[in-house]
Amino acid sequence: MTAANTARAACAIAFTATLCFPVQAKDIYPSFTALAADNQAGKDYRVQVLDRKSPVTVFVIHGGAIEPGTKETGLECAGTDWNLYIFEAPGEKHSMRLHVTAAHFDDPSAIALATNSITAISIHGARDKGESVCVGGANKAEGRTVTRELEKSGFAGEFPCKRLPGASSRNIVNRTRNGGVQLEISSGLASRLKSDSGIRAKFCAAVRKAVHPDCAIE
Repeated sequence: MTAANTARAACAIAFTATLCFPVQAKDIYPSFTALAADNQAGKDYRVQVLDRKSPVTVFVIHGGAIEPGTKETGLECAGTDWNLYIFEAPGEKHSMRLHVTAAHFDDPSAIALATNSITAISIHGARDKGESVCVGGANKAEGRTVTRELEKSGFAGEFPCKRLPGASSRNIVNRTRNGGVQLEISSGLASRLKSDSGIRAKFCAAVRKAVHPDCAIE
């Protein structure tokens, strides 16, 4: 059995009732630019860009089968007024090969949204068990507020996110004027957010209540 098959088998056993984010030791592509040169847009991957001229942008750079549940959550949180960027793998087969880490994600359309925004939220999936959100990103003041609002709404939050801090200035979410907030959502919670519209609405209402474009970087 190959390493990939072993990982898939482990997922099937451990997370039968929840989503599983496959394990990949290292990204295949060093950047979005390299990925786009080796894959066909619309077939191998899809990009959705909604520039609503908002000061806030929601980024989902591992949507679809890469990190299940992140696309649905990003759509809900963006609503009809915030900008939205989604990169997704349309099928489950080999989806993880399209994972590009946030600090290397250099799609010009994503960068344009970020640099024209004051702040941003990025939605990611984490391999953590249980139901929790690890809150990182360069905008610590906003991250703290997001964590507080999520906890007030009944979601377990961890701030700062020491395991996945997401604080690099190259991280797509931090290319805004005030930096951004990175949400690493555990597999159990991501599963609920994907399948339960009520939980998803509650989660995003808390995020939206916490985000203020004038929130400064600490």
